Amino acid sequence: MSDDAILQMAVKAVNDTAGPDGLVPTLLVFGAYPRMTAESPPSPSMVKRSEAIQKATKALRKLTAERQVADALNTRNGPATADMLALPLQSEVLVWRESDGWNGPYKIASTDGHNITVDMVNGPATFRSTVVKPYYRPDHLWSDPDAPHAPNEPNEPHEPIAVPPAAQPRRRGRPPGSKNKRKAHAYITKKEQDDLELAIKLRNDGVITTSGAPFEASDDQEISDLVGRGVFKFEQYDERLHSKIRIFKSRLVREVKGKTTKPYEKSRLVIQGYQDYGKEAILTQSPTIQRCSQRLIMSLAPGLVQSGMSVELRDITQAYPQAQTTLKRTILAHLPTELVHRYPEGTILHVIKPLYGIAEAGVHWWTTYHGHHCKELDMSTSTYDPCLLITNSDDADVFGIVGMQTDDTLMLGTTAFLSREEKKIQKAQFRSKPKAMLTPEVQLDFNGCTLTMDASRVLILRQKGQGGRIRLVDIRAPDRAQQYTEQRARGAYIASTCQPEASFDLSVAAQAQQPSDEDIKALNKRLKWQMENLTRGLRYVTVNLTEAKLIVFVDGSFANNKDLSSQLGFVLMLVNESIGANTFTIQGNVIHYSSTKCKRITRSVLASEIYGMVNGFDIGIAVATTLRIVTERLGLPAIPLVICTDSYSLYECLVKLGTTKEKRLMIDIMALRQSYERREITEIRWINGEDNPADAFTKASPNRALERFIDGNKLTVRVDGWVQRPTSFDV
Repeated sequence: MSDDAILQMAVKAVNDTAGPDGLVPTLLVFGAYPRMTAESPPSPSMVKRSEAIQKATKALRKLTAERQVADALNTRNGPATADMLALPLQSEVLVWRESDGWNGPYKIASTDGHNITVDMVNGPATFRSTVVKPYYRPDHLWSDPDAPHAPNEPNEPHEPIAVPPAAQPRRRGRPPGSKNKRKAHAYITKKEQDDLELAIKLRNDGVITTSGAPFEASDDQEISDLVGRGVFKFEQYDERLHSKIRIFKSRLVREVKGKTTKPYEKSRLVIQGYQDYGKEAILTQSPTIQRCSQRLIMSLAPGLVQSGMSVELRDITQAYPQAQTTLKRTILAHLPTELVHRYPEGTILHVIKPLYGIAEAGVHWWTTYHGHHCKELDMSTSTYDPCLLITNSDDADVFGIVGMQTDDTLMLGTTAFLSREEKKIQKAQFRSKPKAMLTPEVQLDFNGCTLTMDASRVLILRQKGQGGRIRLVDIRAPDRAQQYTEQRARGAYIASTCQPEASFDLSVAAQAQQPSDEDIKALNKRLKWQMENLTRGLRYVTVNLTEAKLIVFVDGSFANNKDLSSQLGFVLMLVNESIGANTFTIQGNVIHYSSTKCKRITRSVLASEIYGMVNGFDIGIAVATTLRIVTERLGLPAIPLVICTDSYSLYECLVKLGTTKEKRLMIDIMALRQSYERREITEIRWINGEDNPADAFTKASPNRALERFIDGNKLTVRVDGWVQRPTSFDV
């Protein structure tokens, strides 16, 4: 190789390697390095590097310690199996099987560490010691094989067999021991203890003159009444029949009723049905009236009351035990502690009909009470709520509408209907309190709300008692997240009943899983407003049903939540309308409202507006069809459905056959157009955004339209576009 070639190779090697300053000449020539200025900051000193390493090490150790503490707190302590492993061979044990609980007894064949081999029916089987427990035979079953045989004495008294505790699934934590044995006395709440002390005091003062010990007579009356109606029966425990059936506990809930009027003692038998795994295979949730249905009755009431109808409330006493259907499964229960000494040893309760504490009791009662109204009063359910019932007769003189809330019934009807309802209740032998009629002097409590009537026959719907429990969240408290959840739920409950102005703020608060300081401050601001406006609610004025309209105001805000999701809102009103020049004025009542986070992905403003209109139309058409049934029964014309939006693009899509490039929105648009063509939607209006009351359900700083309407039940709305449609299809 020549000297020139060797020199070229050396130069190439030098140019391709880093120099003393850390730079590669070849990369500099080809511009691979970024430009560097003379003011480029130098590398940190060794002192700063050391401080940074110390801070990082300290933070890492802190995180490691927190993780270790959390893991230790979450570590599950296994059951103590030392006594189980110490059992001698051939000892009798029970084995836990997932299908049918504890089986046995079987005998131990061998023990290997924490594994126990048991002689099963089909041969030896190995189990972990955690699923095996000793089996103890009753003393009277043990016999000495070496003892001489002694014949049974004919006059020997028979010892009753004590009822063993029900076989319970193994749970976490310490196994049952001396600390967990069934206590001889019953635990009672502070309220029950206070009532017991009050009963003793009232007896000493001569106010309660019932003979016997406190609550003794009420206990006897409760048990006798339930047995007489066939709710349960007494049985002697039978090992063969009852050994594989769980036996629940029971207790008597005692309280003093009528404390402000005429006090008397009251007892109620309750089955303690906690950890009832059998309820997973049956229906346990019974329907309850929707808020929308309750407000619909309130909206109709002022006008119908002026025509001679009345609003009444019926309260059924001890509803569940009055159900007429029987349970579909076997329910056994121990006697209450207060009654054990009154009955022979081994006595248990066999529950036949629903009783308080049983998971499916509410379903049985609803079936009984709902069937009573449909059959005896000739009523049928509304188009969207099974707890809203309307009479089937076309005779307006026997019209009635009923809202069912478990044992409370809100009724709006004529005198003939209400008197018929009273007769049918007495015939069915349902025990209830005397009906209460809504008057300016008498208020009604229904479904967590208070209904009042003023002198001008205007109804007012307010919250009952939750407002007094609202507290501001302490931002520095260690349990502030728990406080945040509790107070937000309490505020949202009030907002859903009678304060629609608070719906948006509380809906946004529900989206914060780990509330920050800003989230807590925003929630406290709304909670403070609710605390200062406890008496604020919804007013219901007279609406002329002959000229009434059902108007839905809809709105949607695109990507205004923290997670960039859209907020959807609407408000549904039953109103009378007067039309002016490019405006219309409505006066009426709020039926329903909603402020929810959109669960579907929105890629445009039009998408959020469409989803908001879909939500509003769904509930609007449901209420409209129910109102059509009401107007048919009363001989009135049908009430039209009008939808108002402040989105011009959505208005164009529905009225002027506009289109969108998002194919997934076309189905919703086509469905709305079809309803518009079929006149299920009578009219679609494009209104000014400053007059849209639904704006308060989608924005933190909305317009004042909703507030103005709630204050005076009246609102003027500017119209930017509408379509004059013919009143019939005749050409």
